[in-house]
Amino acid sequence: MKDWKEYIESTFKPISDFKIEDKTQVGEIGIYSLTHNLTETRFDFIYPDDDWKKIGDVQFYNPKTKGWSGEFWEAEFNETEKQRLNKFLEPALEKGWSSKDFFLSGEHFMSKVYWNKNFEGNSFSYYSNGCIGLLLFPLYWIIRKLMELNILSGMKKVIIEPTNKNVC
Repeated sequence: MKDWKEYIESTFKPISDFKIEDKTQVGEIGIYSLTHNLTETRFDFIYPDDDWKKIGDVQFYNPKTKGWSGEFWEAEFNETEKQRLNKFLEPALEKGWSSKDFFLSGEHFMSKVYWNKNFEGNSFSYYSNGCIGLLLFPLYWIIRKLMELNILSGMKKVIIEPTNKNVC
């Protein structure tokens, strides 16, 4: 493999299982997206260089949850970065992942994303209201804890299956 584009084509197999949107051309938004036809998980490769030797970021999402992967950040094309990306994509491609979405008065305020289907271990938290979420963090923390204990309603648990058909 000589660049990230070849890496993508060799990693996302069979490629016919994915809808591809290439918006990396001049005048476009700079995102190369693959959406899995069965699970609906979307992978965004953001701001690749013209020669695909460097990418600005990678993220994955699924419409079943408000949670998402978090940021991968910039990466040069080399063996170390390929291994780092493989680890980053592993929940979506091989293991599956889960998210707890929290809603207050019907409005999403945060998600906790876990890199497994068991809602265990380290998680990535996403607040949907940016800076206000940081200001309200103590209140949101208390509300989230009460929802996790089923004292308050408003938590939705979502499990996302991996795109690898052998695991689904």
